[in-house]
Amino acid sequence: MRTLLMNSPHFPPPTTVRRCSDLSQPIHDVDLVITIGGDGTLLQASHLMDDSIPVLGVNSDPTRPDEVEEFSEEFEATRSTGYLCAATANNFEQMLDDILDNRSEPSELARIAVNLNSKPISTSALNDVLLAHPCPSRASRFSFRIMKNGELSSSLLHSRSSGLRVSTAAGSTAAMLSAGGLEMPILSKELQYMVREPISPGLTSHLMHGFMKSDEMMDVTWYCREGFLYIDGSHVVHSIQHGDTINLSSRAPKLKLYLPPHLLSHNV
Repeated sequence: MRTLLMNSPHFPPPTTVRRCSDLSQPIHDVDLVITIGGDGTLLQASHLMDDSIPVLGVNSDPTRPDEVEEFSEEFEATRSTGYLCAATANNFEQMLDDILDNRSEPSELARIAVNLNSKPISTSALNDVLLAHPCPSRASRFSFRIMKNGELSSSLLHSRSSGLRVSTAAGSTAAMLSAGGLEMPILSKELQYMVREPISPGLTSHLMHGFMKSDEMMDVTWYCREGFLYIDGSHVVHSIQHGDTINLSSRAPKLKLYLPPHLLSHNV
């Protein structure tokens, strides 16, 4: 098996070892990618991968509950969350043996395909996409609608707010959940969207949060002079301007990922 190990100092051949920061081209010609770090490392790696190569995340610095309790009155002692990482140093060898012996299968996670002015952005979002004004205190002005097979699935909505976030199931437990969204089953192919802090939504307030089915897409038109399109936090950022159109859907290639068992048990 040809393996690409990311952010690790040593591993026996035929393994190729690379730091995430050293990679800029799509990953090919390996059978397995192993990321060592946390969810951030896994997100970076996913941006260089299609649906042909599985990935195993190893949380190299998991949070220790005893430390969190001991230092709770002094500082935040939480380490890496590693929500999507199936392995740690304690179970890595067993996980790798299960993969090599075909006792473990990767799951397919939905990602967000992004088109800017009808041109596809090469990076697919594993967690979420955020559209927002560069200044946090300035209102974001945009309109959006949900489409299915070229026809409207929702009415056209105009918004003044702090921006628009669209998340996958994998990203639904991150910023989306913190903002009042809902946790989704990890294998769901739907997308969740939320207008952030809408200004005087009135009768449309119930339309500021919802879901898109796998055969639907969202069309957004941006009406501020400037703005940013963030893919998976600050990992990938694109500038947008007045009149730009953004199309979001779950039509991106899925990511094959070995998941922690507890995430699969909650997929109901």
